[in-house]
Amino acid sequence: MTSLGKVKIQVWFLILVVFLLGSVTGASVDRLLLMKGQAGPHAAGGRRGGPGRMVEQMKSDLNLTEEQTASVRKIFEESRKEFPPWKFNECPGVKESRERSRTQIRAILTPEQQKKYDDFNAQRDAEMRKDAK
Repeated sequence: MTSLGKVKIQVWFLILVVFLLGSVTGASVDRLLLMKGQAGPHAAGGRRGGPGRMVEQMKSDLNLTEEQTASVRKIFEESRKEFPPWKFNECPGVKESRERSRTQIRAILTPEQQKKYDDFNAQRDAEMRKDAK
């Protein structure tokens, strides 16, 4: 094999190594962001999950009826129309929208469910404050 042939093989090998290292690095960063719940506009694999997962969690934790579950789902859908998901935390008025949604949800709950819902929101708010730091 000529020295030019060896150089070509070395160059292709180097390109392959750089490509593989880039892939591994990208996958690692993506996984890290998913774990922090910050990967992209529609990342449902993060800790927060999204409205569908939130509804299911509330259904289970608060023992919602089917009618309550449908109402909560509708409230979340209406709330999502106000703000694009990828800019949700950046948009002005998000806090007011969140409080409006929470008030609407509390209105359809029993007093026992409201207590659990308030505890759930307090815990969620504490996690959001911790994540923001």
